[in-house]
Amino acid sequence: MSLFNKLSDHVIETSEQMLRVVEEGMAIMSGNEPGSNDGGTASHQTMGGGASSGIGGDPMAEFDGSQTPEDFLQAESPLNGIAEDVLQDIMASQAAPESVRENINGFKAAIRWEEPFILALLAFHAITILFTIFVIKRGGMTSRMILLGIIAIIVRSAEYLNQWGNTNWESFATQDYFDTKGIFVSLMLSGPLLFLSFFMLIAFLREATTLLVQVKKFELKEKYRKTTASKNGNGKGKGKKKSGKKNSAKQD
Repeated sequence: MSLFNKLSDHVIETSEQMLRVVEEGMAIMSGNEPGSNDGGTASHQTMGGGASSGIGGDPMAEFDGSQTPEDFLQAESPLNGIAEDVLQDIMASQAAPESVRENINGFKAAIRWEEPFILALLAFHAITILFTIFVIKRGGMTSRMILLGIIAIIVRSAEYLNQWGNTNWESFATQDYFDTKGIFVSLMLSGPLLFLSFFMLIAFLREATTLLVQVKKFELKEKYRKTTASKNGNGKGKGKKKSGKKNSAKQD
């Protein structure tokens, strides 16, 4: 049975209860009118007793004409709690999301993606992603550390931003996205910024690895150059000694 069928059943049942209460109240009111005969009085007592047993001591059954309309309106209504029961039954019949995909679809459906606040938030993330890519490729260490500091400040202030948004959401949004658990702020603000920080950290590690490899290559080349130079120097010294000995032997 679908949700609309259940809702229609609850509405029909509530309407029947209201109709019975109205009929019993009309019967009680007609029994208290002047000039009513004994049969009417007996009928009133019987119907009054049935009403008392049917609706659990309804104060409407005790209306005797001496009460003011304000007292009658302030009396406990037999309809109190019917609407709450209907809503509780409807909410109980709803199935909660079970899988991760259902939770994601429910989160996407709860957000109005066309409103200016959400569009501004998405534009902020797009600009931040482009700036991060630019800083990683062409920026220096100072610009990277500044960007990481800004991201850290925003993420650290997410809790305070959620509290402020929960109080002032009507000034910039069409609905309250800021719950006490901070799910919206965590997924739509802190999550993307933390992902960018992780991406920058990976870029740092990659550059550090590349620099380490280059330094090791330079050290090996320098060591090889020094070794080759020393070998060449030793060979030249030995050649000069041999040539000197040959010249001295010829002179003798």
